[in-house]
Amino acid sequence: MLVVENLNSVESLQQGTAVALGNFDGVHLGHRDIFRTLVLRARELEVPSLVYTFEPHPLKVLTPKRAPLLLNTSDEKVRLIAASNIDILARIPFSADLASCEAEDFVQDILIRQLRVRAIVVGYDFAFGRNRKGTGTFLRAQGERYGFSVDVLQPVGDDGRPYSSSRVRELLAAGQVEDVPAQLGRHYTLAGEVVAGEKRGRKIGFPTANIVTQKEQIPKPGVYAVVVRFEGHECRGVVNLGHRPTFGHKKPTIEVHLLDFKDDLYGKELRLYFVARIREEKKFPDVVALIDAIKNDIEVGRKLLQDVKIIQYHEYLTKDD
Repeated sequence: MLVVENLNSVESLQQGTAVALGNFDGVHLGHRDIFRTLVLRARELEVPSLVYTFEPHPLKVLTPKRAPLLLNTSDEKVRLIAASNIDILARIPFSADLASCEAEDFVQDILIRQLRVRAIVVGYDFAFGRNRKGTGTFLRAQGERYGFSVDVLQPVGDDGRPYSSSRVRELLAAGQVEDVPAQLGRHYTLAGEVVAGEKRGRKIGFPTANIVTQKEQIPKPGVYAVVVRFEGHECRGVVNLGHRPTFGHKKPTIEVHLLDFKDDLYGKELRLYFVARIREEKKFPDVVALIDAIKNDIEVGRKLLQDVKIIQYHEYLTKDD
């Protein structure tokens, strides 16, 4: 997949394009449906499939206090979109000037002149341009006028609610990581580098890897059963997210204890796949009580992880996608 930030550098647009418009935060199952339809339209027309999105998220520019915590880093988003067999990803820098662009001008200047669009695919709730005038209904009218097709996909979901990034954020904020795969089609994950910590876990017999991540949306503080992958290895683990209240810390940390693993991990990048929540974060009266709780966490974690199969981003697509 070709990733660009400037459409002027893409030579293959002269033949026309099939385009999906949206933010696509999380790349959940609803987004996958959009990409599947986009690839189908592109193949029918024998043109490249192109996903047009903005970076950073528009709300981070327009109203930062209302901006959501993103479910994916930029690199993760690229990998997820590429896994859907998209030809081109246009990550256009977003600005206040772009937000004030009239929807009609966007259609003329971007979709028609630059992209030579022949088909557009959007979700049911997508809107763009000044005052969000660029709705699906607007695009259909423009398509009839300028000769491109428009698919406005209706909401899909398996529990009576549409798949949505907001729903995934709600689940993660509640610690319900086991319910996330039904929305994303894969386990929720974060990656980060192992850095030096205070070695408290090692001192009490349970060494942990302290991770620093670029991920914005972290599950609710607590203890979770996770699968950890790094450098071709896969381990089971128990991770604590939070402030280590027993030791009076205020800065949030991500500390993972790998089961049956003792090698040095400093400087390595670990990727954690969240399987299930074990318990809330808790302040214990002393270290002895903490050790007893950790032993129980590990026992529970082993049971939860015994037969689990992690679904990664490249595994949630079928061969026909």
